[in-house]
Amino acid sequence: MGGLGNRIELGVPTEYGFALPRIRHQLASAYLTEPVDALLDFGCGNGANSVLFAEDARKVVGIDVVPAHIEAARDYAVKHGLGNVSYLCYDGGMLPFDDLSFDYVICFEVLEHTADDAAALAEIRRVMRPGATITLSVPNKWYLMETHGFDWKPSWVKWNRVPLLSWLPTSLHERGAKARIYTRRRILSLLERSGFEVLEARYLMPPFDKVNRPRPQAALRATFDLISRSPLRVIGVSHVITARS
Repeated sequence: MGGLGNRIELGVPTEYGFALPRIRHQLASAYLTEPVDALLDFGCGNGANSVLFAEDARKVVGIDVVPAHIEAARDYAVKHGLGNVSYLCYDGGMLPFDDLSFDYVICFEVLEHTADDAAALAEIRRVMRPGATITLSVPNKWYLMETHGFDWKPSWVKWNRVPLLSWLPTSLHERGAKARIYTRRRILSLLERSGFEVLEARYLMPPFDKVNRPRPQAALRATFDLISRSPLRVIGVSHVITARS
């Protein structure tokens, strides 16, 4: 979908110890009432999300296209004795798993970076068992900032994350964007066309993990906590969707 072509860039993984992975785990774990047999982290990055699910599944497998990310993830899992967590690097095409291999899938801020998001979802669904669940997140078009940046910007702007550029019409936005961005309707429609039954759709507020001063961080989090409980929650940074295969 979209006209991004070869301008899509790979994402930057979140960091261990940040609030964001814990929030994602909390949202997904509501559907993990007991340990599942096998859980897939699609686009696992450095494993900062995967490891939080070690107690939710007998086997956790992370997969990514960046060898350095996989190496970092493996090192962390070994260092912390997470014997049921493993990682694989692949080429971004067909997943190296048999059909019907996983009971649960997590996929956080990954679809927007794939060459074809519909094809990626089809491949994910192929490896999910009947009735398996996926929790995924994608960037929200109506967030105040374009979180991935643009290839084009005014010459006087040195920083490529200009406020409200994400609000441009999709056809115009994707002429310069480095990743896709989704309205609620777009991501829900994509999931439904891909054969998923949507169970819940939420907005995720930004945790401001990279604001390294405690007082400004606390003030920003408190502000967006209020926003999350108001109609303005539609400006959240991401959509978080849980769906069933």
